[in-house]
Amino acid sequence: MADADDRTGARTAALTHAALDLARRRRLYTLFGALLILAVLVSGYDVSNEMNSGGFLSGLPLFFDYPAALLAEAWEKRAGFPGLLVRFLPALLETLNIALTATLLGGAAAVALSLAATRGLGAPGWLVSATRRTMDVMRAFPELILALFLIYVLGGSPVPAMIAVAFHTAGALGKLFAEVNENAAQGPLEGLSAGGASWLQRIRFGLLPQAAPNWLSYFLLRLEINVRASAILGFVGAGGIGTELRRTIGWGKGSGDETMALFVLLLASIFVIDQFSSWARGRLTRGAGDEVGAGPDAARGRIRRRSLLTIGFPALALVYLGYAWVAFDVPGLIEKSRPERAAILASDAVSYKTHVTADLRRGGIEVAVEGERLATYDPAALPVWAQVDGNVAQADLGNGVRARIDGKTLALFVPGYGEITATASAAGVETVLPAGPVPDWLIVRGNKLDARTPMGPRAQVSRAKIELHRFHFGWEHFWFDFRSPLQGLGWGELAALALSADRIEPGMSNAWFMVQEFLGNQEWQHRAVFVAVFETLMMAVLGTLTAAFVALPLAALAARNFSPSGTVRFAVRRLFDLLRGIDMLIWSLIFIRAFGLGPLTGALAIAFTDTGTLGKLFSEALENVDEKQIEGVHAAGATRLQKWRYGVLPQIAPVFVSQGLYYLESNVRSATVIGALGAGGIGLMLVETMRTSRDWENTAWIVALTIALVSVMDAVSTRLRRRLIDGGAEKAAARGAKAAAGPLPAPAAA
Repeated sequence: MADADDRTGARTAALTHAALDLARRRRLYTLFGALLILAVLVSGYDVSNEMNSGGFLSGLPLFFDYPAALLAEAWEKRAGFPGLLVRFLPALLETLNIALTATLLGGAAAVALSLAATRGLGAPGWLVSATRRTMDVMRAFPELILALFLIYVLGGSPVPAMIAVAFHTAGALGKLFAEVNENAAQGPLEGLSAGGASWLQRIRFGLLPQAAPNWLSYFLLRLEINVRASAILGFVGAGGIGTELRRTIGWGKGSGDETMALFVLLLASIFVIDQFSSWARGRLTRGAGDEVGAGPDAARGRIRRRSLLTIGFPALALVYLGYAWVAFDVPGLIEKSRPERAAILASDAVSYKTHVTADLRRGGIEVAVEGERLATYDPAALPVWAQVDGNVAQADLGNGVRARIDGKTLALFVPGYGEITATASAAGVETVLPAGPVPDWLIVRGNKLDARTPMGPRAQVSRAKIELHRFHFGWEHFWFDFRSPLQGLGWGELAALALSADRIEPGMSNAWFMVQEFLGNQEWQHRAVFVAVFETLMMAVLGTLTAAFVALPLAALAARNFSPSGTVRFAVRRLFDLLRGIDMLIWSLIFIRAFGLGPLTGALAIAFTDTGTLGKLFSEALENVDEKQIEGVHAAGATRLQKWRYGVLPQIAPVFVSQGLYYLESNVRSATVIGALGAGGIGLMLVETMRTSRDWENTAWIVALTIALVSVMDAVSTRLRRRLIDGGAEKAAARGAKAAAGPLPAPAAA
């Protein structure tokens, strides 16, 4: 008996020691985390201020100039303000239609993806894993990038924005829907399976009644987000209220009343949707709980409501999508689309071409890589497939296509068709073709020949020049540019050179010389790209941290149980509505006028918008805290600061950490969008490469980096949320205490 008491005492002492050790570590982690966050904020804002085109202190007096000018112009022309609201109402309705259609399409795709990504519903393991990774990419892909691609192929219209928002929505909602599915009770599913129900019947009668209310709740929440996203995409030509905002903001002075009218409409619509969504989500949540254990009438009402959700809602959605198909003239858009642009874009993203160009006016033949200013071959070091002798050139263009330029005449041999001869003169281009019909890939006019052979190579003849195109798979000069002494060396040669004592550049090791040559690549601009990635990450981190720590004290003023003044609560809540109602893109446009272009502008824009969003979430978390824990701390003689430290913060810490990390990963993508429209970072570089419509391989590289950055942040934040919120430290401490104390003693016999 004494031995059992000793073991029990040892176990108690071990548990006490583990708890005290955990408390000490928590205090240490808290102090270290606070100092780290403070250092990140101070150094980050200092660096971003240096990188901005305008300074913070010098621009601060100008911050209110633009809003004040807008208000002054709107007040001066106040008599016509109602008319402006009516005038811009169709643009607002177009944005709302884009958002609703995209949310419906994305929601339908999310349902299918979530069923394939849920374990226990019959999907094989490989499909579950593949679907989850697919949804990761869909969430990481910024809507702006996809919209720009689609506008390039489909032209400017609301449909590209719709597809882009739907694509992202499917990935975001698919993840949330899958989590709902995994939390559903397995009893109904197992009962249906035992009764011989098919997979579709198990989903229809076992899963759907449980999941549909939560699905609809998430759907409504996503609709709020997509209204803002649709307005942003209007800035790049996708229609709606964003297009009007870009026009009025671009005009500058004289259009302030129009800009204010658009702001009012956008804020009003977001406020109405936010209130409706909150009401609908609350009704769904309360309805599910209030009716548990109720009588037959309540049960029948619950069944009718769920039937409306599972049958009536999809039916209404189909009717609305049919209307959208006609309203947005999708058949006409498909007819006018240019799918060949998509093929060219896809081809150019993974390949490059070398030009053989004969200048018929000034004379001479040149061989150069397309799009690279310094990538012209020396006549004495031409590629093996091209030979040039004065005004005569021969080229093997690949896949059996051969060409010969002799003065102003091109002879092009195409396998399966024959030889084409074209001669340029002042009168035009005289072409001789093989007998038979002219193939579709060959365009012959009086002043031009354009041969786009089915094998890939191309040839063009005009009065001014003869040009041959040979395609190569891969990214040209990705590691080192055309003029680098390292260009063309293999991996083995580079490794031997790195270990060699003979230095290429005196005072610098060969390995470091290779790094500098890679970063200084003038064609790919790796150094500038990596700096832009750093700017984007800095914008997201600074903006999110600032918003989180500013929103917390403001949330206390908005919470009923912490702020006794109804006037203060109302004012702070409306401030939250204003901050999150004005999208971060619009905030960035305001900040650009005061502080110039750069990461400081993007960070402040993110901070302002997320202060409104996180402030609302934190205030709701504060209103849901357990008052007994606070009263217990107060009864022990704690000060007001200690009540917050030990009674409040431990309860809201999970919400604070979870939402902060979630918005951090989301803001990496948002920083890309803001950057693309002026704030800098990787988004701005992306838009610049896309505007050329030539260097799509550079665009593909930046897109890949963007997706990788967002995916890494997503994975890191998810891991941190699980570790911090699920109590990884507590579990580790418990395991350590159990191992130290040994097994519990067996109960004594009666």
